Amino acid sequence: MILFFFIYTTALLVICIMALSVCGAAFLVSHSRRYILRSLFFVFYALELSWIFGAEWMAQHVITIDESNYYAIGNPWVAIPMGAAILACFWATALDMVDIHGVRAIVLPTALVMAAQAVVLAALPYGPLRQWLYYSMRQAFLIGCLLYGFHLYRSSSDTAFRQRMVQHKQLFVTILALTCCILLEDVYVILLAPVPDASGSFAGLFLSTRNFSENALMVYLAWYVCREAIRDLSLRYLEPPASQPMDDKGRDLRGHIESRILTFAAHHGLSRREREVLGLVMEGRTNHEVAGTLYLAEGTIKAHVHNIMKKCGCSRREELQRAFWAS
Repeated sequence: MILFFFIYTTALLVICIMALSVCGAAFLVSHSRRYILRSLFFVFYALELSWIFGAEWMAQHVITIDESNYYAIGNPWVAIPMGAAILACFWATALDMVDIHGVRAIVLPTALVMAAQAVVLAALPYGPLRQWLYYSMRQAFLIGCLLYGFHLYRSSSDTAFRQRMVQHKQLFVTILALTCCILLEDVYVILLAPVPDASGSFAGLFLSTRNFSENALMVYLAWYVCREAIRDLSLRYLEPPASQPMDDKGRDLRGHIESRILTFAAHHGLSRREREVLGLVMEGRTNHEVAGTLYLAEGTIKAHVHNIMKKCGCSRREELQRAFWAS
């Protein structure tokens, strides 16, 4: 069984490294900051896995696992910041998806989680309840992230924003389902299951610090971000994006347009010029403004817009916008 967990943990570390590498490559090509946040997430998750791996190695070669140390939180001054870094990267990625930026928006919620975990460790006596509450803070944070996203979706009147959020419905539902599985697994392993016997199959393993559902969530997130990164890499292979000076709001909108326009244009057979026109139209510019930006005659822009709508099966700009943001 120890050999199985060695191979299992190594495979998880390999997945983290692969996801980190793919996200790093996607950042170099697309210059999108979201790939930096995703890379950091897998860096910190890999570090935490290595931390658990090292603790189990110590248990197998130096100490013996029993009820006196099975529910311990080893080196909390390291474990708490490391876990908070993972949550901060997840939270920052979620905020980036809804165009909310700023260090305070990222730091304050994660600092509250760190404080709550520290209070649990300081106030409660050693035992399974203390450990369960400590780890449950993570799940509470993840559910809070999802609830905040749902609140933004329900309260927003921006059609484009709501359509973007709908595109991530499967992601949100999967994260919620796996988070509930993490909670249930912790309840069983920490609160209900006995400490592994020294002569049993799970001897030398801190099962209460492991969570297979959490590992499944990490693997799903790795698959999700790698799929998106590989798509960006394949579409931008011959055409790296050009940087354009603009304010934060314009940069956010341009980032959302850039993230889907290549796929949309390829699906509908748009030319490169038509794709340029479409991107500016999606920013809300008039034909006259698009003509000024591209240094073309307004009549030429009207012809391009007409061809774009014909290829996309749309009769009005509003319909084209809905089709674009729903893609």
